[in-house]
Amino acid sequence: MALPKIKHPLFKLVVPSTGKTISYRPFTVQEEKLLLVVKMSDDLKEVIDAVKQVINNCVIDSIDVDKLAIFDIEYIFINIRKVSISNVVELFYTHNEKKVAFNVDLDEVKVKFNPDHTDKIMINEALGIKMKYPDLETMMTMEFDVRLNNFDAAIVNDSIFNLIVGSIEYIFDDDKVYKEFTKDEITDFLNSLRVEDLTKIQNFFATMPAVQHEVELDVGGEKVKVELRGMKDFFTY
Repeated sequence: MALPKIKHPLFKLVVPSTGKTISYRPFTVQEEKLLLVVKMSDDLKEVIDAVKQVINNCVIDSIDVDKLAIFDIEYIFINIRKVSISNVVELFYTHNEKKVAFNVDLDEVKVKFNPDHTDKIMINEALGIKMKYPDLETMMTMEFDVRLNNFDAAIVNDSIFNLIVGSIEYIFDDDKVYKEFTKDEITDFLNSLRVEDLTKIQNFFATMPAVQHEVELDVGGEKVKVELRGMKDFFTY
């Protein structure tokens, strides 16, 4: 005789970048084993693969995790964790060699939207670039965290170049929208940009929506403001 199936409660949330409402369940022992990777691994690819699997398992509706913006993934994951374990997570912060434990209520953690953010980069009056948010595949190739502004518009290394290319949805002018181009073509196009144009692209990444939360800690009588930004901060800070 087969054992009874366990029914789990369902919850709903709105995906920040799309406005679409999805349903999800808490994670089970199976997913918790995967999450040990998130807690213990410094390998970004392993962490993202584990998170991707947990989201695919727990979200009931059809959803393509590979096409979600990175802040969507972080927000969905945090909400799954919240209903699975607790809305409170204990974190640690080190300041001047002093380690301080503090709690964060995940109910208070939201995706912050910058009013100055735009996904259209105008090169001149007629020519522009439509950007899209980095996805899982793009982020796995990164050697730095662009959301912490580790980006120099004057130095376009391979990581920055790949990030920009992977985040271009299309290029447009007064006559046409260019959605298909070769790597050589986009390389020539980007190399022809002015430094100030790259600064505009930098601003797209620097101001894009992010899962973040600020707390004020008392460290040995000194008030310290700590900004948590992104999934790794909320679980390994």
